[in-house]
Amino acid sequence: MTHLSLKLKGISSDVFRFETSDSSGYAKDWHTHDCHMLLLPRLGGLFVSTESSRTSLLARQSFSLIPADFAHATQAAPGREKHMTLYVDSSYVERQGRLSGYEGFAQQVQRSGIWQGNEALDSILRLHDLLLDSASPEAFQRQLPHLNHLLFEECARLITCQRTQPKPAERQQHALLVRDIQRYVRENLETDLTVESIGYEFHLSRRHLTRVFKAFADETLLDFTNRTRVETAARLVATTSLSILDVSLAVGLDSPSYLARLFKRYLGLTPSELRKAR
Repeated sequence: MTHLSLKLKGISSDVFRFETSDSSGYAKDWHTHDCHMLLLPRLGGLFVSTESSRTSLLARQSFSLIPADFAHATQAAPGREKHMTLYVDSSYVERQGRLSGYEGFAQQVQRSGIWQGNEALDSILRLHDLLLDSASPEAFQRQLPHLNHLLFEECARLITCQRTQPKPAERQQHALLVRDIQRYVRENLETDLTVESIGYEFHLSRRHLTRVFKAFADETLLDFTNRTRVETAARLVATTSLSILDVSLAVGLDSPSYLARLFKRYLGLTPSELRKAR
């Protein structure tokens, strides 16, 4: 199950929210956020699964960016684990991507990925630890917004410089994903198939599901679902004596008139006309 986790909307007027996790057995099931997220391991490692890639180990000296509304799950590697999370308002991320020199960043922030850190990024994280341990809570809270900006700016710079590109294996994985979705649709035509319900089954956000499906199937998910319903219904009309209502119900539609409209769109004739032509 994928659920939405609100991190910024209606909670804070700032563009950042910073959290630290230090525990054993950390695990978060499939969910999305209303903002972009930077995951930064400090001790141990995290297994990160996203809707666009297989499970990867995120270790120290690396960081992960996960876009808003992007389904993901995380689980700590065995042993003690510590990581920092920076939630970033999506509109702020978009503005950053429009700045001169950040074109590479703008291209990367709409998909998840893992990038290599550097000494500067590690120094910012160490400064955070130092201030947290030595400054008063009030003083630390005054410094935290500046630390958050430094952290985001350095991550954005690293993403821009590295310009990680999708690997061929990722394209193959997307193609296999679309094939599995098509099979699922064909095998569940009698149900109420929607983009949301299919996304729920495959742990995919609506945005990512529609984008990947269109890219690899050359048609929208709605078109594929409707066309498959019409093709299946046409076989039932031509080879059985089922009523048009029963045919409609068999392909997940409770309205024979809507089925007739889909027939006209995809076949150029109605179910009744197809039956008469047998």
